Amino acid sequence: MKMRAACVAGCVLIASGCARNRAGVIASLPLPQTRSRTQTTPERALAPQVERIPPRAFSGPKPRYESTWSPPGGVRDRWGAIVIHHSASESGSAASFDRYHRDVRQWEELGYHFVIGNGHGSSDGLVEVGSRWVKQKHGAHCKTPDNFYNRHGIGICLVGDFRAAPPTAAQIRSLKRLVGFLMRECDVPPEKVVTHGAVTGKTVCPGPRFPMHALRRSLSAGSRASVLP
Repeated sequence: MKMRAACVAGCVLIASGCARNRAGVIASLPLPQTRSRTQTTPERALAPQVERIPPRAFSGPKPRYESTWSPPGGVRDRWGAIVIHHSASESGSAASFDRYHRDVRQWEELGYHFVIGNGHGSSDGLVEVGSRWVKQKHGAHCKTPDNFYNRHGIGICLVGDFRAAPPTAAQIRSLKRLVGFLMRECDVPPEKVVTHGAVTGKTVCPGPRFPMHALRRSLSAGSRASVLP
């Protein structure tokens, strides 16, 4: 009897000890962490996020330099070519050429639609917008028997004499941007980007050092890329 009572008492002590130990272990464990409804799960944080973009939003806003090239009243449906010139002078600007065309040539205003500076007279690569482009007015830069390139050609003059030296790198970058913009806005194909001399056959303008072949390749590649899906 005494042996049975001792066994029972021992079992009770062991059971109570296990219960106390179990409770102690549970009490020592950290409380479960609850996740708020707004907290992002690791799986979602690592998953790629797909943004829904409206169809016409892929092109984005026009670069800052392009926004200054758009005439206030919009582009007229009259342009069919882009004619590239050089000034055949070491320096110059839209303002100085405008004075020359008014005072010497007796024209109404600057004959070109755009002038791109070379750092002498205006900043290197600066695209100056002429008053004829603002008004969407015919040019006075490339006379032919039918006067097509004055009536329908956009005249761009790069400051410099490219018989002796090529345009600056900044001028070429600006020219590509400007011509690309005009091709898109006026629907001018690459083959209609021409030089003054090629059209008239009476001048070497814009000079043998002007990289026309490289420019045309670049424009053609850009034109093909623009129609890819």
